[in-house]
Amino acid sequence: NQLTGSIPETFGSLSILTGLYLYSNQLTGSIPETIGNLSSLTDLNLSNNQLTGSIPDTIGNLSKLSYLYLDYNRLTGSIPGTIGNLSKLTYLYLNDNELTGSIPGTIGNLSSLTRLYLYSNQLTGSIPGTIGNLSKLTYLTLNSNQLTGRIPKTIGNLNKLKHLILNYA
Repeated sequence: NQLTGSIPETFGSLSILTGLYLYSNQLTGSIPETIGNLSSLTDLNLSNNQLTGSIPDTIGNLSKLSYLYLDYNRLTGSIPGTIGNLSKLTYLYLNDNELTGSIPGTIGNLSSLTRLYLYSNQLTGSIPGTIGNLSKLTYLTLNSNQLTGRIPKTIGNLNKLKHLILNYA
């Protein structure tokens, strides 16, 4: 579609909603804090819009979330540490934004994660060693950021990893 404007705060009252798909529109503004009220949500896809602002800390309240797509927006700020609360998350796509700060160590709590896409942001600091806890990970793309330091030895624990992309740091 070609929907415009912002995501209404009132979406937070849709308590039995399991899937929210607003991708590939022309939505602007920030992701409302009330998104964290969607306790039944398993799929959240807001990719390919023009969303700005930071990822709200309340995203960590979505304990049933399996798929989180926030890629291809203009999101800024850091990845909230509360993202580590999403233990059922299998896909995390935050690529192609303007995210800054370091990758939170809590990312290592995402025990169900199979795909982690953080490329094409402005992330800094080192890759956290906790990334080696992601035993189901098959895709890890951290390229096109400003990461520094050593590649953690714990990446060697990722036995199911098929694609590891760390270029253009």
